[in-house]
This record gives sequence, C-alpha cells and structure tokens, in this order.
Amino acid sequence: MRQLAAIETGTTGLWYGRIVGLIGTHARASSREKLLNELGEELQYHLEWLRRNGEEAPIIEDPVIEVTEEVSGVQLLGESGGEVAFFRFDEEPVSDELLLLCIRLMGYNRREILRTVDGLTDEELCSVPPGKGRSINQILRHVCNAEEWYLSRLGAEADPPYEAKLGRPVSQVDELPVQERMKAVREACVASLRVLVPAKNGLTLTRAEYSSYPGERWSTRKVLRRYLEHEREHIYNIREYLGVQPRTTTSNAK
Repeated sequence: MRQLAAIETGTTGLWYGRIVGLIGTHARASSREKLLNELGEELQYHLEWLRRNGEEAPIIEDPVIEVTEEVSGVQLLGESGGEVAFFRFDEEPVSDELLLLCIRLMGYNRREILRTVDGLTDEELCSVPPGKGRSINQILRHVCNAEEWYLSRLGAEADPPYEAKLGRPVSQVDELPVQERMKAVREACVASLRVLVPAKNGLTLTRAEYSSYPGERWSTRKVLRRYLEHEREHIYNIREYLGVQPRTTTSNAK
C-alpha cells in the first residue's frame, strides 16, 4: 500500500521525514536512502504505538513509501534554532478533530518520555555521553524550551495567553525541577493551543522574534506536527543514550 512521505535536507547533511497521513511520525537519517528505510520502520512502529495507546490504526501490509514532497536547503536542520521545512500540506487548516487528536498524541508522547527516564539515577540523568552534546536532563529542558518556542510561532498574540495559563512568571517556571517544568509548560501550551489554533487556522505565519530565520513560514498544522515530531525525536535520542532500540515498546532501560 502506498504511503506518502514529505522529506527535507539541508546544510547539516541530515535528512528528516514523516508520513504525511500520520501526524507525529518522525524519522532521521544521514542519507535519503536510509531515511526511506527508517520511514518504513517508523510507519509500522507508529501504527503499533497508536493501537497501544487506544487509538484506531489500520493494518498496512507491504507499504511502499512514496515521496510526495522534498525540500532541500533547510538551514541547520536538526540543530537547536535551525529551520524546519514548510510543506504544502502544512497549509491545510486543522480541524477540531485533528486538534483533539494531536493533543491526545502529545499526551502519549509525554507519558512515553517520562516512562523512559523513570528510575534513572541522578548520574544517569546529568551525565553527557561521549560524542553527545546534552545530558538527559538537558534534553528534557530543551523539549520545554522548544514547546514554548513552537507556540510563539503563532504570533505575538500567543505570548499573553501562555503567560496567563502558567499563572506565574516564565522565569519562575524555568527554575522548577525539570519534570515539574515539563508539566507546567505542557499544560499552558495545550490550553493556549486550544484557543490559538482555531483563531490562526489557514494562515501562513512568520515571526522575527526569538528566531534567527525571521522569514521561516509556519502554520497551525506545522506547529502541531512539530510538537509531536520533536518530542518523539528526543524519546529516540534518550533511548539511544540508554542503549535501548529507539523504536521499542520497552518503557525504559532499567
């Protein structure tokens, strides 16, 4: 069965991809060929993951990954602060049903990442493995930073409701223990998305603040998929740190 994929590459030499019809899928590789293989594995993992979390998911036998859109020249793809591509499907409005699905999927991702780190020692959480740039705790804080940033891509109007939903200054939330901060940031983001996505639906947005790429295009669909893709990418990163296969049903390495 044919499965449409949208892929991107850029200045870092990395390749990123997702299955267009399955929001939240994510694959990363060092070449186009490897990426397409990864997307085949990601497809089956994602369908099993959906079923495991109580969502309906089809049985897809002998999938054929077909690239429907490919974007090149993405600046610093895969680096903090780098760009991510804007695809044609990102222009499509987000239905109420899709918004609710994305919020549920965000919850499954959050449960997954917390299960993956549950029971780890302070040394395991704070050490930086050879060849890596962050500790697990720093990855978790990075996830929080990214979620705040994705929300900000919906325009300056996103800032006041987010700060109001936090119920305290952002600077205070930044200093919370990492898992408390993850909870506070996620709750405020979800509450804000429920308001902002319907208001910004169908628009192509740019925002210069907090970005090295002021002309980068965003939309409600791109924001939602990036919440899902980014957290899944870091679930896979943490599992690799712990010596666990990224696409595993095992909760953690313990």
